[in-house]
Amino acid sequence: MLRNYLTITLRNLWKHKLFSAINIFGLASGMMVCLLAIIHIKGAFDYDNFHPNRHRVYRVLTDVATNEHGVVAHASSPMPLAGALQQDYAFVEQTARVVRVYGEFAEGHKRFNLLSWAVDPGFFTIFSGFQLAQGQAAAEPRTVVLTRETAEKFFGTANPIGRVLQHDELGPLTVTGVLADNPTHSHLKFDLLLSLKTPGNPAYRHLFEDWRQYAVGYTYVMLKPGTMEKALSDALSAINKQTIQGLQFTREKGYSFRTQALTNVSPGLEELAMSTYERQIGGLLVEIGVGLLTLLLAAFNYINLTLARSLSRAREVGIRKVSGALRWQLMGQFMAESVVLSLLALGLAYVMLQFVKPMPFVQQWLIGGVQWDETLWIVFILFSIVTGVLAGIVPARVLSGFQPAQVLRSQTGLRVLRGISLRKSLIVAQFAISMIALIFLLTMGRQQHYMATADYGFRRESVLNIPLNGIPYQRLTHELSQLSGVERVSATSDLFGSFGDSQVFRRQRATSDSMMAFTFAVDHQFVPNMNLSLLAGQNMPVPAADTAGRFVLINEEAVNAFHLGSAREAVGQSLWLNDSTELQIAGVLKDFRFTSFAWSIKPLVLRYQPAQFRYLNVGVAKGAGEAVLADAKAVLKKLTPYEPFTGQWYDDFLYQRHNHREDLDFLSLLTGLALSIACLGLLGMVTYTTETRTKEVGIRKVMGADITQIVALLSWDFVKLLLIASAIALPLGALAGMAFLINFAYHVSIGIETLGVCFLVMLLLGGLTIGWRTYRAASANPVKSLRAE
Repeated sequence: MLRNYLTITLRNLWKHKLFSAINIFGLASGMMVCLLAIIHIKGAFDYDNFHPNRHRVYRVLTDVATNEHGVVAHASSPMPLAGALQQDYAFVEQTARVVRVYGEFAEGHKRFNLLSWAVDPGFFTIFSGFQLAQGQAAAEPRTVVLTRETAEKFFGTANPIGRVLQHDELGPLTVTGVLADNPTHSHLKFDLLLSLKTPGNPAYRHLFEDWRQYAVGYTYVMLKPGTMEKALSDALSAINKQTIQGLQFTREKGYSFRTQALTNVSPGLEELAMSTYERQIGGLLVEIGVGLLTLLLAAFNYINLTLARSLSRAREVGIRKVSGALRWQLMGQFMAESVVLSLLALGLAYVMLQFVKPMPFVQQWLIGGVQWDETLWIVFILFSIVTGVLAGIVPARVLSGFQPAQVLRSQTGLRVLRGISLRKSLIVAQFAISMIALIFLLTMGRQQHYMATADYGFRRESVLNIPLNGIPYQRLTHELSQLSGVERVSATSDLFGSFGDSQVFRRQRATSDSMMAFTFAVDHQFVPNMNLSLLAGQNMPVPAADTAGRFVLINEEAVNAFHLGSAREAVGQSLWLNDSTELQIAGVLKDFRFTSFAWSIKPLVLRYQPAQFRYLNVGVAKGAGEAVLADAKAVLKKLTPYEPFTGQWYDDFLYQRHNHREDLDFLSLLTGLALSIACLGLLGMVTYTTETRTKEVGIRKVMGADITQIVALLSWDFVKLLLIASAIALPLGALAGMAFLINFAYHVSIGIETLGVCFLVMLLLGGLTIGWRTYRAASANPVKSLRAE
């Protein structure tokens, strides 16, 4: 029987080649998106599976009870906890604390801001999957281990063991080892691991002894073999009762501890404050939702086209029922056809996946680092079979349920609410979903283009940004200032358009009126070079004395935030930094956008700090860009002969930072697939309709109707469907676009330039699909049409 089902299925697929091709391509497109989501989800469950002791490792979470009668779960925990567990409980084999370290690491003239953690020696026992390719672990004070990529950044192909890195706060750090590449992802991402025994800033050492500080770092515990998790939970409850008594909390009522197995860290089933880099279940559900939505469109096509051919298949059903076939046998036949079609689509989906895999977005966010094994293939095949069953069950039930007497008289109309056919409803749904996706994509693209090209309020044209990379800024400034075509050279700690640094300032030294402000280190040439406007006061003084660093420039928003009165009244007043440094306001700048468009303008403080300078901004005269770029390369080649030139025009920096082509390319792919599925489904419906009306077309032509009238007659029903889909999609698409734009303080609007373009694109694609097929039918020879049955 199965062989008979397969034979009939292949004959039907070959007989109706166009419908088969449309269904296979549509299902393959939806499956390809689902396969990407399945691979990513598998990768999320594979996190940290390369650690041999992972089933005995737990992270301690802290549930903090707030004064507002709520509970906030933290992935972090107090730092004394690890010592208490290790010392007082024999079933604990090893503990380790993990603390984030900030700041730049330098070696010679190379400086990098790395993702780094300070860890206890027990870290390398608990997470033994982080294997060393060479050297030994960072167990002693002032030692570090590097990843392979970090070692190459600093030392190239030279042996890094024994070399020294410099950190502004921690001092010299000796490299003792290089880590091998991880086979899969980990919830702990890093470029560098250093020993937690390394002496740090004394001002922060009390944080490692204070039980009230639960947001400093993370605590990991490895239990001895055979120990149950409940033993650790009981120990945490006992420690909590002992330590929380007598503690004075200011912003919370207290806290409690609980365990989280390492095998349950990813995907994260709850939102944790101070979370690490594990995948969250919410994001995975969104991804699989997008994939299933795309697949649903393809399933609509299959249902649509199968029901569209219900007349011919219904007669087949009637004849087979008269011959003695049972309903379950007919359903088996139709389900077999659907499953075979789905398996063929799986093959095409895998081929399409090979073309999509190299895309940067796909590699970085979806499938990079995921191990392919037989489990993945089994999931793919099972998913394909389930897809075929679900897509075929509706047509199978409908077609197998026809009564022989009814279908042999061709009374097979399918109707849903108010006479709208099911097939037409599906077409409306397809185009509505595709149009919503198109509106969302266009909105995202316009917002990114706006952020990349907008007027920030500072000079962005004809400015060449050159990283110092350890070169004394005065020397490089002098060399570049001599070049023909250079107007000014200024220095800065970071580039506007990025996030910069932030610090806490106070109006008075002993008061609690603190305010966070963004800070940039700049020199006296920066304001005129970047065309910033002074509203009051004067520019930063020329650094002729050590007191130059006491004078700062602030923006209008800082004047308002610190309640300094007017811009003129603010000049000459003082701000306190870290309760120890008094800064005097030299001038007030007109507000401009210096950071992300997601935020409104924030308080800004510009200060002269030569040690913080990282870039030079070279202002170039109009028309001299190419010459200055060539000369600047020559200067850098002379000063750093073994380093590549990394200068970049400010325009290019802002464009690349805010115009994420990889994201748009991937979203364009998804939208293109949805549109193509919808258009192919429409093409199949129009083809079937024109074929069933072949005789009518021939009679109308014989009676004198011209091609235009016939095209209009055949097309109008489908054009109405496009108009209905647009009426549904336009408001929903606008809502989806606004849901994205609400994340930005400064954003584009959604008007005729977005909705009108999407409407015209949808109408054009649908119109071409309809017009091409109806024109072929209308221009056919009426003699052949009248002969057609």
